[in-house]
Amino acid sequence: MIPVRMSVKWLLTAVAVLSGVSLAAQVLPEEEGILERGGRLPGEISVEALVDSVARWGRTEREKVIVLAGWFREYMSIDAGKFLAGGPDADYREVLKERKGICGDFTGLFGELCNRLGIENERVEGYVEEDGRERGETCYRTNHVWNVVRVAGEWWHVDMMWAVGALGRNVTGEWVFRRHWKPEYVLTRGEQFLTTHMPADPAWQLTDRPYTMDAFIEGNLAGGEREDYYNYTDSIVAFRCLPRDERQILFARRANRFNPRNKEVMVVTYYNEAVFLLNYNRKTRTVLTRARKYFKIAEEYARDLPGVKESIDEGLRNVEALIK
Repeated sequence: MIPVRMSVKWLLTAVAVLSGVSLAAQVLPEEEGILERGGRLPGEISVEALVDSVARWGRTEREKVIVLAGWFREYMSIDAGKFLAGGPDADYREVLKERKGICGDFTGLFGELCNRLGIENERVEGYVEEDGRERGETCYRTNHVWNVVRVAGEWWHVDMMWAVGALGRNVTGEWVFRRHWKPEYVLTRGEQFLTTHMPADPAWQLTDRPYTMDAFIEGNLAGGEREDYYNYTDSIVAFRCLPRDERQILFARRANRFNPRNKEVMVVTYYNEAVFLLNYNRKTRTVLTRARKYFKIAEEYARDLPGVKESIDEGLRNVEALIK
């Protein structure tokens, strides 16, 4: 079996943690009591017990999300060690046990809890500013991931990692987690959130006039250029109806069209989909031809990316040998 090139995929979920810009909070002051319910739940708890408790404490989808936010606020921490070293997303059970992680870990755990609570949700890859770097330097690959949830028929952004606090340096220069609750990153949407979080797929901007990537890089959404009218609601519905592989490819194409600087998303997606075809399907001529097509697309976009061509060439050689 040809292994999926996980080392490249990690780059697509690398974490960046900033204190961010103040937003209009979507969790309202009068909902503080609902947040506190989540904080009163045990920290050491099974997934099943946590879901049962949230279902009892939250009467509506919105309240359930806020109760979950209260639990995250009380117990979850950003893992400074993993932030520096990187690594793949941990299994949600391990994240719950350790109660720490980086963006992919937070997103995976929160998404699993929403799934079990019957709350529609999706994972959103995108771009955030990185400490000490210009935005234009960090737009060649996505560097953050968060959730969106559908509550009362509307989609809302939820970034639990940014909500619970941030990393900063202590007096000795070491990175440490500082807990500081920021409710503005829970159940939010609009220009202020997009100032700090730009989805790779413009549908998840949740606006019918998407902002451009250039406006985000310039830090000027209010005065920047916007795209033509876009029915994001229908786009999301159609996207979610697609099979897994078609979703992945459509995401990559949209992401590259929105931000042509990001060639890596095409390389990683098409390479991984070719590997998936070879590893999990009978190697018929149709499957092999499709895998070869995907490897060639990955190869085309990998010309300017060091360190990936060897893996793509290996995949192509395997496919060509099997076709013959």
